[in-house]
Amino acid sequence: MIKKLLLSSLLLLTLKSYASNIDATMRNCVFLSSSDSAYVETQFTVGAENLKFIQRPDNKWEASVQVTLLYMIDSSVFKHLKYLLFSEPLIDTTSKNFNLTDLKRVSLPNGEFSIEIYLEDYNNKSLTGFMTEGININFKTDSLSFSDIELVATYSETQEKSIYSKRGYEIQPYTIQYYPTALPKLTFYAEVYNTDNYFHEDKFLSSVYIRESLSGKPLEHFIFNSKQTPEQIKILFSSFDISNLPTGSYFLTIELRNKMNEHVAEQNLYFIRTNTAIVFNPNQLDSVQVENAFAATLPADSLNFYLQSLSPIASNEEHNYIDYFRKSKNDTAMRAFIYKFWVARNAPDPLAAWENYKVQIYKAEESFKTQTRHGFETDRGIIYIKYGAPDQMNKSSQEPGTYPYEIWHYYFIAPNQTDKHFVFYNTDLVSNNYKLIHSDAIGEINNPRWRYKLNDAFKNKKGINNTDKTDYPDSFGSHADDFMK
Repeated sequence: MIKKLLLSSLLLLTLKSYASNIDATMRNCVFLSSSDSAYVETQFTVGAENLKFIQRPDNKWEASVQVTLLYMIDSSVFKHLKYLLFSEPLIDTTSKNFNLTDLKRVSLPNGEFSIEIYLEDYNNKSLTGFMTEGININFKTDSLSFSDIELVATYSETQEKSIYSKRGYEIQPYTIQYYPTALPKLTFYAEVYNTDNYFHEDKFLSSVYIRESLSGKPLEHFIFNSKQTPEQIKILFSSFDISNLPTGSYFLTIELRNKMNEHVAEQNLYFIRTNTAIVFNPNQLDSVQVENAFAATLPADSLNFYLQSLSPIASNEEHNYIDYFRKSKNDTAMRAFIYKFWVARNAPDPLAAWENYKVQIYKAEESFKTQTRHGFETDRGIIYIKYGAPDQMNKSSQEPGTYPYEIWHYYFIAPNQTDKHFVFYNTDLVSNNYKLIHSDAIGEINNPRWRYKLNDAFKNKKGINNTDKTDYPDSFGSHADDFMK
């Protein structure tokens, strides 16, 4: 549930940042207290490098940031905080390579919330920042449930109370779901509630693993299992060595199973890894033989189209090959890759797997292609190929003050997501290029202020950066909320 301002668009999945010149990150994690009341931890950092430091009476230098936190529900401010966050005092300002950090715990009831943070350099009013993130709180008393998965920068055992202490630990959160090469370890903290009521006296299995975001396949060397004894609050706190985890997008998954090895609950966290220490080697395809396989008969003039069309479902490693073949047009190697791709998915009959997929590709091409993009390159085409046709596809092109949009509703997405929506809109009013702006599916873009985008908020300034604005723009005759039910 976090992203970094000015980071790659690959990270714009759960937190949305707008025009900003403050370097900041935010993450929100929901937990249950010992009294069974829910609270959210709003964790954030502000880079000190661009802030203006002023000299105090004791001749030390200090920066300060005005922080406004809004907790919105049903388009209204439910709670708000406004205060000054001060940097550590410096003897001189030659080295400002550090962050101002803070954490606020706020009690909230069950419901869907939008958490907004507004930042302003108190000594330089032109330096501002804004981030927002949506959360959904749905705890039930005595029911088996998870907290969010919290990423950890540093920790230690403690008996002292502070803003960072929790369950006997002093935890400094890691507030961005991105791990560069320089970070070889991923540490996480999570809580599971009411395992004693659910499992009673029976021990249960916790399985923690890293899986690829597209294929969903757990990675062999990133899995650990342990038997657990039921408790009212069970803490899961551990680390993965990710020094050998290749560049790509992943999920950290915590799964609970009963004594019959049946899946009973899970929690997921999306993250991105960049690892320049692992070098891509395209020569691995030299050993793949395709002379008598279907890939050998694919038309040469369609080879690149077929290969690029695999992108929506390709694994991280497979994307390296696809990107490589955009520059290197080696027909033999491309055929070997396509054959290897489908053998990995259906070894007994790779041709059948390819033929079924090809039907989806041409459906996407027919319905979603634009003048400059193939259907599988558009947002609607990608979602269609990844998840299939939606159970409901609601379209609107004539609502006053609203861009043309579509809201797709899936009753079920394998393996265990239910009742998921995707919101697309078209801003140029001419092309067929509808862009995905919001979804409640795991691993997809989640923008709690998507209604502003539909209602043209960025063009007519209906309150997107106004802290006094508590209601979404009113669009007469809008059906968007009805379509999201």
